[in-house]
Amino acid sequence: MSRKIIESARQAISAELELQDCYRRMKNQATNPKVRAILHDLLLMEEMNEVLLRSLNKNLTA
Repeated sequence: MSRKIIESARQAISAELELQDCYRRMKNQATNPKVRAILHDLLLMEEMNEVLLRSLNKNLTA
Protein backbone atom coordinates (compact mmCIF):
# COMPACT_ATOMS: atom_id res chain seq x y z
CA MET A 1 0.00 0.00 0.00
CA SER A 2 2.76 2.49 0.80
CA ARG A 3 4.13 2.11 -2.75
CA LYS A 4 0.80 3.35 -4.11
CA ILE A 5 0.80 6.24 -1.66
CA ILE A 6 4.36 7.19 -2.63
CA GLU A 7 3.46 7.11 -6.32
CA SER A 8 0.33 9.18 -5.64
CA ALA A 9 2.39 11.74 -3.73
CA ARG A 10 4.83 12.00 -6.64
CA GLN A 11 1.95 12.47 -9.08
CA ALA A 12 0.46 15.14 -6.83
CA ILE A 13 3.81 16.98 -6.69
CA SER A 14 3.99 16.91 -10.48
CA ALA A 15 0.43 18.21 -10.74
CA GLU A 16 1.23 21.00 -8.26
CA LEU A 17 4.17 22.11 -10.40
CA GLU A 18 1.98 22.19 -13.51
CA LEU A 19 -0.70 24.17 -11.68
CA GLN A 20 1.87 26.66 -10.38
CA ASP A 21 3.18 27.14 -13.91
CA CYS A 22 -0.38 27.74 -15.14
CA TYR A 23 -1.03 30.33 -12.40
CA ARG A 24 2.23 32.11 -13.26
CA ARG A 25 1.27 32.33 -16.93
CA MET A 26 -2.22 33.58 -16.04
CA LYS A 27 -0.76 36.18 -13.66
CA ASN A 28 1.62 37.44 -16.34
CA GLN A 29 -1.27 37.84 -18.78
CA ALA A 30 -3.69 39.45 -16.34
CA THR A 31 -4.07 43.22 -16.41
CA ASN A 32 -6.57 43.65 -13.58
CA PRO A 33 -4.69 44.21 -10.28
CA LYS A 34 -7.33 42.34 -8.28
CA VAL A 35 -7.05 39.31 -10.56
CA ARG A 36 -3.26 39.45 -10.31
CA ALA A 37 -3.50 39.56 -6.51
CA ILE A 38 -5.83 36.56 -6.43
CA LEU A 39 -3.53 34.60 -8.74
CA HIS A 40 -0.59 35.54 -6.53
CA ASP A 41 -2.43 34.18 -3.48
CA LEU A 42 -3.38 31.00 -5.35
CA LEU A 43 0.23 30.53 -6.39
CA LEU A 44 1.44 30.89 -2.79
CA MET A 45 -1.14 28.36 -1.65
CA GLU A 46 -0.03 25.84 -4.28
CA GLU A 47 3.62 26.38 -3.37
CA MET A 48 2.77 25.59 0.27
CA ASN A 49 0.90 22.47 -0.85
CA GLU A 50 3.96 21.37 -2.81
CA VAL A 51 6.17 21.77 0.27
CA LEU A 52 3.75 19.68 2.32
CA LEU A 53 3.59 16.99 -0.35
CA ARG A 54 7.37 16.85 -0.58
CA SER A 55 7.58 16.50 3.20
CA LEU A 56 5.02 13.71 3.12
CA ASN A 57 6.89 11.97 0.32
CA LYS A 58 10.17 12.27 2.23
CA ASN A 59 8.62 10.73 5.34
CA LEU A 60 7.04 7.91 3.34
CA THR A 61 10.31 6.99 1.66
CA ALA A 62 12.42 7.25 4.83
